[in-house]
Amino acid sequence: MVNAVMDLSKVVGELQRKYKIIGRKQELTLLLLALNAKKHIILEGAVGTGKTYLARALAEYSDAKFYRIDGSEDVLSHTLTGYFDPPVVIAKGYTEDAFIYGPLSKAMQDGGCLFINELNRIPESTQNVLLSALDEHTLIIPKLKTISANGNGFITIATQNPAAHVGVSALGEALKDRFVWIHVDYQTEDEEIEITELNLDKTKDHYHLYATIAVKIVDLTREHPDIRRGSSIRGAIDLAQLIEAYGKSPGMKLWKEAAVMALHSKIEMIDGTDRNPREVIIEIVEAVLENFQ
Repeated sequence: MVNAVMDLSKVVGELQRKYKIIGRKQELTLLLLALNAKKHIILEGAVGTGKTYLARALAEYSDAKFYRIDGSEDVLSHTLTGYFDPPVVIAKGYTEDAFIYGPLSKAMQDGGCLFINELNRIPESTQNVLLSALDEHTLIIPKLKTISANGNGFITIATQNPAAHVGVSALGEALKDRFVWIHVDYQTEDEEIEITELNLDKTKDHYHLYATIAVKIVDLTREHPDIRRGSSIRGAIDLAQLIEAYGKSPGMKLWKEAAVMALHSKIEMIDGTDRNPREVIIEIVEAVLENFQ
């Protein structure tokens, strides 16, 4: 893990350079503080705000093995801890050879980082398996052994979408009490333009213009009254790359069609609206491009 005595600003700069992270100085500082204090972390923010990338960068920087699991209703207790392979049990009994370790038990034994993507999509019964692992750093595997992670650097970093999002469930109070919380919001317009540019060919003309227009369009999807959830930076990257692929100066029609392609699957309309994603996206494109005529 990161040394207890460290120059935070220096380490943040190293992380930004090594992993090509644009901005995120405050979030990286807080992550390093939590890591140094050996605290388990919840990163909360909308889809596409870079929560997973920040977690992986932190794990790699600290030389911790990274074990990922994606939250869903299908994640059961044995998905985290592991299970006995029936044919091997028949041949050898309840032995080490018969047990297939899950990401939680592997991370605890290796002093690694357990990364749980969208923790609040995991069933509450499965969440309870984490309690003793996070609090006491122990995990009992019946018929085999008790795993102890005390002092070996084991840490859990989880992400969750805001509670208002569809398809999520509330975390139990006992589980939330084991984490520290860090909010990850959308980045500034200038930072998102820079991120989008990183995904374009800078030897071609107008890459900055394409990135700027794409980001401004995406920004408006987050403010439009008919849209419940706007697009992430991925929408701006996809849109700018589609425009770049055209190979010549795009007109209004192409911007509209490319924006519908890039953003239709990345926004969610509010309940009860009589408008469809296509017409709202086209409206937004027209509003943005008026300023670039």
